[in-house]
Amino acid sequence: MTLPLCLQEVTTPQELRAFVEFPWHIYKGDPHWVPPLISERLSYLNPEQNPFFKHAEVALFLACRGRQVVGTIAPFVNRRAVEHLREQVGGFGFFEVIEDYAVAERLLDTARQWVRERGMSILRGPTNFTNNDCPGVLIDGADCPPVMLEAHTPPYYQAFLERYGMEKYEDLYAWRAFRDQIGAELKNIPPEILHVADAARRRSGVTIRQVDLTRWGEEVATACHIFNVTLTHLPSHVPLTEAEFRRIADQIRPFLDPDLALFAEVDGQPVGFCVSLPDINRALIHLNGRLFPLGWLKLWWYVRCIDVVTFKLMGILEEYRRRGIDALLYLESIKAVFAKGYEWLDGSLTSEHNTIVNYLAQRLGAERYKHYRIYHMPV
Repeated sequence: MTLPLCLQEVTTPQELRAFVEFPWHIYKGDPHWVPPLISERLSYLNPEQNPFFKHAEVALFLACRGRQVVGTIAPFVNRRAVEHLREQVGGFGFFEVIEDYAVAERLLDTARQWVRERGMSILRGPTNFTNNDCPGVLIDGADCPPVMLEAHTPPYYQAFLERYGMEKYEDLYAWRAFRDQIGAELKNIPPEILHVADAARRRSGVTIRQVDLTRWGEEVATACHIFNVTLTHLPSHVPLTEAEFRRIADQIRPFLDPDLALFAEVDGQPVGFCVSLPDINRALIHLNGRLFPLGWLKLWWYVRCIDVVTFKLMGILEEYRRRGIDALLYLESIKAVFAKGYEWLDGSLTSEHNTIVNYLAQRLGAERYKHYRIYHMPV
């Protein structure tokens, strides 16, 4: 006999841990799933440790049959997003569910009701609070592990959301290029891109420098400003607060290679930046979400073997665009990646609306190897 399905809001540390650990049930046996660090997820969902909670309302729900957790969802209202996008939109994230549509339907019903009770007219997701943390469900590209900050979901998630009546809001892409595609000494880079980059260096008075780790606070503040200003043209972009951006930056700092974190300056003033990171997911996939008792040793070992760099952040101030500075930053990054001996370069995630970046990725010979989708619907 099937036990009745019940939903309960997370209110205790034990329930929070069950919420965080439920994905291990969904992805058991999936060789391409990268278990997140349990300690990091617990911190991320702690209102005292995640600055997102300062301007948002969040609820965490468990779907259970008896004592068995069968699904999770986290509806939220980001008041800054409501103000910035000028629409009454609520989000949902941490959507994980067994292959049972009735459970998915109940989870989504709960999220819709929760955001509706807070005055929202649209439900959008899945995003783990922002588009910078594992947004969307995987439409294509489940045949290899995701890089850091990317999602990995079963194919039935797409089917469940569409069966529920949700429609596409935005598609996101991940690109990759291997060493042999780019060629020794960048010989396969399109000549026009090399020409544009060279012209930018000669005519714009632009110089490229590495991030200065001794001025970390200033560098993070500068990157945050450029990042937010750069993405204002994207319909889904909500500027990050400096505290939110700093939380991301502080997390990646231990793995940051200054050779792969570059600023573009004109007359000594930063006008653009780009950051590539050794993909820590190549190490995390071996840790099963735990750093103790042997996780630290495994992390140290596998970090030495990372052969993938993920191109994560880039921005050029509006008044300095169309001068080739973006091409110059790309090329300097690729040179550094080659010099470090990495086998391939990931670029992710790019919005379908970011036509310039997607075009440049194609012209550089990159392959679109993952495709994600964010959905929405009236509540």
